[in-house]
Amino acid sequence: MKELNNKVAIITGASAGIGRSIAIAMAKEGCKTVVVARRQQELDKLLAEIQKEGGQAYAVVADLQMPQSIRDAISTIESTIGPIDILVNNVGAGTFKPLHLISNAECDVSVQLPYVAAMTATHAVVKGMVQRRSGHIVNMTSPAGIFPLPFMVPYTAARHAMVGMSHALYEELSRYDIGVSLICPGQVNTGYFNNNDADMSWYPKLSLLFPVLEPDEVATAVIDAIKHNRREVILPTLLKTSIQVFRKTPRLSVHMLSTLGLWGPSKKTIDGNI
Repeated sequence: MKELNNKVAIITGASAGIGRSIAIAMAKEGCKTVVVARRQQELDKLLAEIQKEGGQAYAVVADLQMPQSIRDAISTIESTIGPIDILVNNVGAGTFKPLHLISNAECDVSVQLPYVAAMTATHAVVKGMVQRRSGHIVNMTSPAGIFPLPFMVPYTAARHAMVGMSHALYEELSRYDIGVSLICPGQVNTGYFNNNDADMSWYPKLSLLFPVLEPDEVATAVIDAIKHNRREVILPTLLKTSIQVFRKTPRLSVHMLSTLGLWGPSKKTIDGNI
């Protein structure tokens, strides 16, 4: 999709962080940018910022943990703004803890956001895209979607599901001239760990090797992926190289990282035992 001007683009989880930056970038490209999240006040601030710069922006409040709320939101967008050309499945949540220490609510939300929300939104828009033989779907994941990271099992499982869904969609939808891109950034400076009660000390020490990205860097990568129909984008470069090595030698890679002390979390004990 070389030209984004006047395309209807939906970004889920757009009230803050990466989603907010993607929405601003889309509006600068001339998209009719629709931001979807549950916080009306934050969406209104984002709309004001985009519109001040001359962009086209609309806000739809939806509970992205509820599939019917997502379907209703997309129906409203299609009937009031127009057919959806671009869907960015960005919303996400989840905490980092050993599975036996995670509450029911924490376990559920880690799967609902992003995976259930992304699948529901994709299902809702894909029929129209197929009929028009046009469109692009962007799916956001994280290194947890590729590495089998312990001490964050629901989060890791949902991110792996995003990878599988995105790659399968790419194979299925390319025959209809619909683009699909998987975006996998390393740690991004968004405040995620504070907003989601995600204890970074459970994250493997491996993460300390990679530079922290800014949301605008990820947004730029998303725009580029749409314009050039990139199947998968991993950033920064060091993370991309690490993932390439892991995919060729997964068990050896884990063994080496464990030997180097990079696979375990910075926390030393769980009730006295790691």
